[in-house]
Amino acid sequence: MSEQLDSVADEVLQIQSMLTRERLAVDVCDGNRTAFLTHVGAAARLIPGPWIAHRQLVMSLALSNLAPQQRASLAHAVIVEWGREFGVGRLVLGAVASGLPLGGSSLSMRPRTPGGDGRPHVLYTWALGPRATPMPCDWLLLRAQPGWACDSPARLLGARGLETLAQLGGNVLLLVPSAVAARQVADSVGRTLTLDAHPRFAPYLPEQDQRHEAQDDASLLLWPHDAIGATSLQRRTFSTAVLVAAPEVVRQEAMRWASQRPGVEVVDAACPSRMNRKALMAYWRACGRPKILLRGDPEWAAEGRQWLESIGATVAAHSEATQLGLF
Repeated sequence: MSEQLDSVADEVLQIQSMLTRERLAVDVCDGNRTAFLTHVGAAARLIPGPWIAHRQLVMSLALSNLAPQQRASLAHAVIVEWGREFGVGRLVLGAVASGLPLGGSSLSMRPRTPGGDGRPHVLYTWALGPRATPMPCDWLLLRAQPGWACDSPARLLGARGLETLAQLGGNVLLLVPSAVAARQVADSVGRTLTLDAHPRFAPYLPEQDQRHEAQDDASLLLWPHDAIGATSLQRRTFSTAVLVAAPEVVRQEAMRWASQRPGVEVVDAACPSRMNRKALMAYWRACGRPKILLRGDPEWAAEGRQWLESIGATVAAHSEATQLGLF
């Protein structure tokens, strides 16, 4: 038993080395790296605003990440098709569909060493949709998501529930963690309710402007978790604030915000079009029942680990790690 635990610990160290100690920085950007990875995603049509903003972000990260003599090689953007491998340094990488919109991807990773067997083969994920493409691997890197990690997850957010909340009176504030979650919520609502969004999300909701004429009259407002203190919210009134996939620290901040606005009710909801336990178990089995390196919110990860071990998975937890969001 101790030998098995030692073997798992050694493999986890190998994976952490692949992620943070090679020339390619997947998790962290710092001055010792000569390359780093970012994910732009894909859209049906190129929208200049967010593309230019992301390009500027990539360039600024690169400039701060490279020594002056290294900047002559700046910068390369690679269009990668799902399923096609490419190499960076001593790693062989490949993008795999994660089932999320906007080009959401998982990242296949394996070391490229002379005479080596390419192990451990890691499938690096962020969040997964029901149509995620499985890939046989040695390790599956998962980030705990409340839809599958929690024993009693919040109810799934849907158009019917939002319509009921809107009919009860007042507008509904939808607090979401990312632009991808905002897009998934918007897709689930369809055209049944008027919808407005934070400027950060607007470029990813191309039909938003056609849904209604006066944005202030929208029944629903999509807003980022980290912008609940924005002054632009003060001129709006809400009857309900819906927390979508919110960790406890975000929930506490939302409760403080609601306490200053009499009559606002705070409720939790699960993000639509994400894997639940049944779907994740099928995905894990389709990947060949790999070992799992679990990250994310400590409370979610603790519950998720117990469930993963109950279905027979070997799990190692690393909740303190940073992680690239492959949106």
